[in-house]
Amino acid sequence: MTNRFVRAFRGCVAIVAACVAVVAARDAAADERASQNFDGMTTSATATLPAGWQLGSGASVNWGAVGNTTATTVNFGTTGTGAVTSTSGGGAALWVSGVLASGTDKSIGFLTSGSYSSPRAILFRYTNTTGATLHGISASWDYEKYRSGTRAFDWTLHYSLDGTTWTAVTGGNQSFAADAANTTIFNPPQTTSKVAVPILGSLASGASIHLRWTYTGNGGSTNAQGLGIDNF
Repeated sequence: MTNRFVRAFRGCVAIVAACVAVVAARDAAADERASQNFDGMTTSATATLPAGWQLGSGASVNWGAVGNTTATTVNFGTTGTGAVTSTSGGGAALWVSGVLASGTDKSIGFLTSGSYSSPRAILFRYTNTTGATLHGISASWDYEKYRSGTRAFDWTLHYSLDGTTWTAVTGGNQSFAADAANTTIFNPPQTTSKVAVPILGSLASGASIHLRWTYTGNGGSTNAQGLGIDNF
């Protein structure tokens, strides 16, 4: 890995806003980064996701599956008007650090409930349009925790080259132990970072890679932890 690639990769990790970046070294001398900053989303409960992103349900949902959506269904801040509470309803969440109406640091994730069950998934597709094969694809992001919950939850990561056949990336998994209550709101959210997780050896020009983060409650969906992804 060249110093040039190291400098470029560190620049990606240093991004503070909610974003996603797939990092790949090309010809051992250059890099290609696809990133998305969720801060451009509105604060509406039904905020539209950026292009290339989907939300789905089920333990093994595919890219483009019937029922996948491109908008959130609930929105929460971490303080003031619009903040998540111990009794907030479940949904595909736009999370805002700070006051909902004015906060600028955003992420996407979930808060499940009896009527909005897990597993739920966030999906992202990146297509190599560089005209050259990309080598050494890896990813970095943060899991963020916005609200405590008395049910343990897990995030698991998979990748796919066709959007239907998935391979586990265990280095991207994260478990959240059950909390004592549902009443703690984290302002700012707690962060667990995943850095330079290896995904794929190479990606040909014109090919696509799909990532899927799945959020699953341990034995059910009620008393959920409010979780999201950020700073990818």
